[in-house]
Order: sequence, then structure tokens, then C-alpha cells
Amino acid sequence: MRLSTIAMIALVIVLILIALILIILLTPITYSLEFNGRTPYRVELSIKWLWRVLSLRLAYFQNKPFFKELYILGQQKIGPVKDYEEWLEQRVDEEYQAAMAELDNDPMAAQAEAMMKAMSGEGTGPTAPSATMDTSASSTADTTFASEDMASTDGTVADGSTQRTGTVEPSTNNIQRVVTGDELSAAEDDEVVTQVSFNEDGTVKGGVLTKIKTLKDSVVERFQGPDPNDPVASFKSEIPTFWFMKHVTNVELWRQLLLVGKRCTNHAKPGDIYLEGLIGLGDPYKNGMLAAAMYTIWPEATKDINIDYMRFQTEGSGHIKGRIVLGVLAWHGTRFLLSKPMRSFIGDTIRVLWIKRKEAKILAALEAEQLGTASAE
Repeated sequence: MRLSTIAMIALVIVLILIALILIILLTPITYSLEFNGRTPYRVELSIKWLWRVLSLRLAYFQNKPFFKELYILGQQKIGPVKDYEEWLEQRVDEEYQAAMAELDNDPMAAQAEAMMKAMSGEGTGPTAPSATMDTSASSTADTTFASEDMASTDGTVADGSTQRTGTVEPSTNNIQRVVTGDELSAAEDDEVVTQVSFNEDGTVKGGVLTKIKTLKDSVVERFQGPDPNDPVASFKSEIPTFWFMKHVTNVELWRQLLLVGKRCTNHAKPGDIYLEGLIGLGDPYKNGMLAAAMYTIWPEATKDINIDYMRFQTEGSGHIKGRIVLGVLAWHGTRFLLSKPMRSFIGDTIRVLWIKRKEAKILAALEAEQLGTASAE
């Protein structure tokens, strides 16, 4: 009796899991785009799946702020602004208060305001003369500094009733040095050096002379064979370097990839499209090309679109709606994975990873043995 109860509970759990998987795979993801190009302007994008497990809504209305709404697992992450006018008025007030606070803390603005009051005759109180005196003092100081600057440009410095002249001594930091032939012959490389750099102490930078030698040594080391007496360096992997090239050049694999892409695109493309309005590009030739393309590529969806061949204008409305079923995408993906070229690629990938894992263990053992031998010696 107890065993049958456990079996019934396990069966119920399995059925619940199967039901959840079917709900996830068969519940469509719906998307829609609605727009209205006439006053008031409106654009709205909506994506929904399993009611509010995933729900996204973006909308823009004329003379209104951007509208956002996001639900994930039934929890509201981003909510709408209930009263747009109140929100907009609050933002304007915040910006105004911040600007006024910045203006009050600006000393230049206070000085300019005092000058304007003094010039208009409003500053008749006790603070007006001080403001005028400060202004005159600052202007006098500016005149004095300007006269000193003008005097210094002529090479003469005014200091009260005396004047002194000065000469500019050449800087000792700009040192020109000629490299002799003996210094260049000291380098091991035979390359001709046309430009030499110096350190702060006057010595020649070695990087300029040894750059070519280092490059040559790296090239020689790259093409030099491994040491046969070193088991780690002479270890050769069983995996070819370009083992994947036969799959990259397999035309059938690319055909299967294009086929699964076409199937998924046909399933996810919009099923309900409606457009209406008036379009004009201002050029009869361009309008004719646009009309030919519209009526050739999409004749059923453009029957309510009129073309103005003389004026430039665009107005209209429409909507685009569609849905995506995860189960259908999973079915197409499974068919792609079970195709013959994909099975071959997956098998080779698993084989390469398995061999690399074994070779990593062998290399680790060889390195440990080599390290133990070196330490014993």
C-alpha cells in the first residue's frame, strides 16, 4: 500500500513536469508594433509570453514622456508613470531649482548683478558704493596687469620708477649629440641605424639596436625543431591542427544551416501586417521607383497606401503582429542537429575533446617526472 502511494506521487510529479514543459514549448510569444503618423503621434511596441512571466511594453505619445513597462516572472521591474503631466511638471521644477541653486552659488553672477544694479541706479543703498569701488579697483588692477604684460613683451619690466631688462638664457636640457662610429660598431647587430634615442643620462637606448635581433631570434626559434631529449617539448599530439577544415568546407553543412534559418524565419515572420497612408518623396522618378518596388514585393499589404508624385509628405498608420512558438523552433533545431553533416561534426568535436583530455593528463605526468628528475640531480 505504501509503495503504491509513492508510485502515485511520483507519477503525479512526472505529469506536472510534462505539463509545464508543454506549456512552455507551446505557449506562443506574441509581439506587436503599432504606429500612427498623424496627430497625435504614437508608437507602441509590446512583447508578451505566458501573460506576465515576460511582458514588455514601450510606447511614445506626442507631448508625453517615454512610457516603459516590464514584468518578469509576474514581478514589475519597471512601472508606468501614472500622471504624465504631474511627472513632467515635477521634472521641470527639479531642473529649475537646480539651475537657480547653481546660479546663486556663482560669484561671477552675483558681481554681474551688482554691476547691473549700479548702472541702472538701483544700487543707492550702503552696498552700492562698495560694489562700484570693487569694480573700479578690479578695472584698475586689470589695467596695471595689462600694462605690465605689454611691457614684458618688449623685453622691459616696469617696477615703480625703475625699469630693468632681462635676457633669456638658452636651456641646457636641449642637448644635441652626435653618435660616433665606434658606438655604433659596439652593437652586435649589423643593421644600419638611421635614428638613435637616448636615455636621460645620455646613454643610447638598447631597444633601438636590439629590436631586429630579437625579431630574428623569435623567427629562428619558431621554426626550430623540438629537442628530442626533452619528452615534454617533443610530445606530438594525435589531433591534426586543422581537423575542422573538412567540416568548414562541407557544402551540405552550410545547406542545412541555411535551411534551418529559413524555416525559423518563416515561422517567426509577422502574420498580420496592415499599412495605410500617403507617401511622397518630392521627385516623380523616385516615387515611381518606390511604387514599383512596393507593388512588386508586397502588393497585398500596400493596397491602402497612396503615393503623392508631386509633394514631399509622409503620414499614415499601421500595425505589425506576429507570434513565435518555442516548440516549433526546438523542432527545427533538433532536425538540424540530427542531420548527417551535423552529426559528423558533433562526433569529431567530442572525439577531439576526449583526446585532448587524455593528452593533458599524459603531459602533466611527463612534466611531473621531468621536474622530479631535475630536483634529484
